[in-house]
Amino acid sequence: MAQAMLASEPRIVDTRDESLKGAMMIVGFPTHGLVGSVAASYLVHTLDMTAVAYMVSEQFPPTVIMEEGVVSAPVRMYASKLVCGVDGNCEQLVVAISDIQPPAEMLNSMSRSLLDWAETKGIQLIVAVEGQPIEEEIRGDARVVAMANRAAAPLLGKYGFSPANGVVTGFAGGLLLSAINRSTPVLCIVAQAHKDYPDARAAAKVIETINPLVPMLVLDTQPLREKAREIEGEVRHNLAQQQAQSLSRAKEGEPAGPGEMYR
Repeated sequence: MAQAMLASEPRIVDTRDESLKGAMMIVGFPTHGLVGSVAASYLVHTLDMTAVAYMVSEQFPPTVIMEEGVVSAPVRMYASKLVCGVDGNCEQLVVAISDIQPPAEMLNSMSRSLLDWAETKGIQLIVAVEGQPIEEEIRGDARVVAMANRAAAPLLGKYGFSPANGVVTGFAGGLLLSAINRSTPVLCIVAQAHKDYPDARAAAKVIETINPLVPMLVLDTQPLREKAREIEGEVRHNLAQQQAQSLSRAKEGEPAGPGEMYR
């Protein structure tokens, strides 16, 4: 029975043999406002990252992702090129991204597998991205807060992160839970995000918040902010159309009023 359970544990398959020593990993799974997914996907494409691994499990839904006609696994890891400064220090970014919403009962085992893989590869810091759902539209930038395991707690003050209070669930919660007593620093960045559509503005704010952790990597968020304005414009347009249609239906259903002579 124990062997069967072990066999069903998620595992990570490397497609490139490299250490990734000293890299920082961003974890972007589907969440409120798709903040993690949008941020992770944007980094992969902007930094021209290369696929280095993928996760498999018998418990995953039978789903594959098509990229330019080529099949990919729904949970994948990418790595950027190594960027080194004149002082000899080097920085590299790794992104773990999921295009499926994993079953809740898998989140803890997936977190353990990802942490084990990161430690084997020499990754020095893991940052999970989470969204906090809000009803109303945010004017300006979203509020971003952070929480950490014990190993990453000193980073909260060092980089001026606003510490969070409350409960985190989902994959980010599972990752922090699995990392409580690990030596690998794990941060969770939580951004306010609209619950009804992909919040590109919140994703941009998250990327800007983590940029000081990898200052040698140029993370330009202007295209994301432009996309956010497009999405918000479309949402306002759709809402205006819905309101106009509702008003029109309401008027059509109104009883006839008094004649002109009574006005």
